[in-house]
Amino acid sequence: MFRLMRVDRVPNALVIPIALVCLLALSSAHAEYSTTAQTVWLDDQKVRYHLMGDAGAPVAIVLGGGPGFSSWNLEPVQHRLAELGYRTAIMDMLGVGENVIAGESPTGQALLDAWVDQIEALRRAMIDERPVVLLGHSWGALMALLYTRAHPDAVRRLVLLNPVDAERRAMRDVAEQIDRRRARELGESWDDERAWEQPMGGGDDPAATARHQIERSLPSYFRDYAQGQRYAERFDASDFSPRLNIEGWRAYRADPVDYAAIREWGIPIDVIGCRDDLLMPESLDSLQANLSLARVEVLTGCVHFPWEEVPGEFTEALRRSVSRPSGQETGNIPDY
Repeated sequence: MFRLMRVDRVPNALVIPIALVCLLALSSAHAEYSTTAQTVWLDDQKVRYHLMGDAGAPVAIVLGGGPGFSSWNLEPVQHRLAELGYRTAIMDMLGVGENVIAGESPTGQALLDAWVDQIEALRRAMIDERPVVLLGHSWGALMALLYTRAHPDAVRRLVLLNPVDAERRAMRDVAEQIDRRRARELGESWDDERAWEQPMGGGDDPAATARHQIERSLPSYFRDYAQGQRYAERFDASDFSPRLNIEGWRAYRADPVDYAAIREWGIPIDVIGCRDDLLMPESLDSLQANLSLARVEVLTGCVHFPWEEVPGEFTEALRRSVSRPSGQETGNIPDY
């Protein structure tokens, strides 16, 4: 979703993917959470989160994209889980949106550790010691894996929505795909060399940089480019931290989740994705080559936000996943 820098052109450059797209906006009408915030303390930091569903129901926690983005745009997923009988929580990660930290946020591995601790504080506040269903969208899939690596006994099922794979294979060509799609949709000529040299925009202004990246990238994550442009208008600068985006990816690259470790957890893993996602088929190929997945749902008519693009089909896929007891295998692993 962002204007990515080509690693072989810029030494030590960090590829900022969008898996990521919980974004920031370009114009007016900023959307936000529709429910009242609940709070839990993490050391001396108050963490805000949002609940839907009946008290006492099984718990699901939904983790959004980025890293460094707000999560309010996942409310449609939260609604569907509540309708399916789950007590469901979403929240901004520390450093962004409702959970901005006074002063500097952690960096490097300390940042990922803080986010893992934040999820654990939320789980304990909701459900004590019982394990939860953990859903992660895009980068949120990696965040779900990072949390499970630290607390494997706290998770009873993982549902990965349009995920970035643990090896990040899907990120290799995303930047070029975004630029080509944008050029085609807007009638611009494509020049590979010139496109890779384009500045990221905004200079030292993080908000201006983010707007530049979103304007260029987010619409490419929708099958209907105009729908993507309208979607971007719902976000503003408070929804995104470019610095945390860079720090999160840098830290993950330094210590990725290992597939061998994932297999040792013995936790059922479902994947719901879109056939036309820019992360496909590489992400699914990587996951299927390394893991025995419980269920795979590949939807058509969408790119990266199936709850926005094909809400009916997405709801049914989610129902088939989370309505099954943990450990129930279906063998429904399609050929891509």
